[in-house]
Amino acid sequence: MKDKKNLIILGSSITFLLISSIFFYKYVTMENEIPIKKITNSKNIQSVTSTKIVTIYTPNDSLNRLISSDIEITNEDFASEIRSIFDHILEKSNYQIKDEEDNYYPFMDSNISLLNSYHVGNKLYLNLSSNVTDTIKTKEQELLIVYSLVNTYTSLDEVKRVKILINDVEVNKLKWYNLRNFYTQNLDI
Repeated sequence: MKDKKNLIILGSSITFLLISSIFFYKYVTMENEIPIKKITNSKNIQSVTSTKIVTIYTPNDSLNRLISSDIEITNEDFASEIRSIFDHILEKSNYQIKDEEDNYYPFMDSNISLLNSYHVGNKLYLNLSSNVTDTIKTKEQELLIVYSLVNTYTSLDEVKRVKILINDVEVNKLKWYNLRNFYTQNLDI
């Protein structure tokens, strides 16, 4: 009985050895026929970034009304897109205004910063730095700045109303216009 068991184990071992030898031989001789998966390092991979077109509203050259223009931004998280749009508005609103004393000041100060934004439902809260009022000299200028932001952000599908905060505080006015209310798009400005 013991010899029979040993013969079965020996036979199984030889069979296993033969089968594995055949597979090894095929692997070695068919080396050129086995497809090799090409591995590339990260330097060779181009990142594909998607972009989207957004309509922004900025003052015309005469500074008496808003005009629309399309910009291309990178598709990112919503907060980053809001910041990118704000930067484009600042860049396109880089006009200089001459006051009564022949001094020049910026239409929209480039030092204004969007501290953060909050998106709740279809409402967007824009939290601006307090220096937003530093260069505002007229009601018309303030109206164009407010509606430049409002019309731009309400052109996004996710936003229907905009409220402007100053340093995280709900203020009554910038200089002339009430900021306690939400603003909706007004393309007549």
